[in-house]
Amino acid sequence: MIRTGLISSILALIAMIAISAYGWVNIPENTMMARHWNLAGEADGFSPRNHVLIGFPLAILAIAALFAMIPAIDPRQENVRRSRGLFLTAWIGTVVVMALLHGVIVVTAVRGVQLQPGWVLYPISILIVVLGNFVAKSRSTWFLGVRTPWSLSSEHAWVMANRTTGWLFVLTGIGAAAAGFLHDAQVGIIVLVAGLIASGVIGVVVSYIAWRNDPERAQTGS
Repeated sequence: MIRTGLISSILALIAMIAISAYGWVNIPENTMMARHWNLAGEADGFSPRNHVLIGFPLAILAIAALFAMIPAIDPRQENVRRSRGLFLTAWIGTVVVMALLHGVIVVTAVRGVQLQPGWVLYPISILIVVLGNFVAKSRSTWFLGVRTPWSLSSEHAWVMANRTTGWLFVLTGIGAAAAGFLHDAQVGIIVLVAGLIASGVIGVVVSYIAWRNDPERAQTGS
């Protein structure tokens, strides 16, 4: 499981280093590169060239190190292994999306083109759909899934909260992609962000309600 994640991270890192090398050669040293865009695809956040070209590959290393440690430090190690699909989707999906974003940032800087919101919307929508599928099937862990005081102390609350949130993620990803295709990517991004926030809030509420209704929940105190 860890080996698969590490291989994927190494491949993403190699790709990002190649992209950074391309940017290093083609982008003047003192250039302020766009690193954030509004819904219209207009740049509204900038960083020095070297920060972007070096920072993104370093971020991949940090993410890989964090994910590699999770199976060893999570008190519920067996559940992490039983949630292998969620674990690897979160790990590999994150590094792949970051590599794609790095490529978009560098190419837009070199070519002088405006970022198209769809370049970000569709890959993230796909990731959210796949993540949602595995969140719905996940086991209780301290690092993955909908983790609240209630879901961590009640297996019933965990199952209900994560099943609900997982399928809301799936609907959010599909809805965002559909909105982008049928209307435009800006609307799709709004649907995506709103859906993710709503999914998280609903998941927390469901975890509490399910915990309250679970007679076998863990209780502390007198």
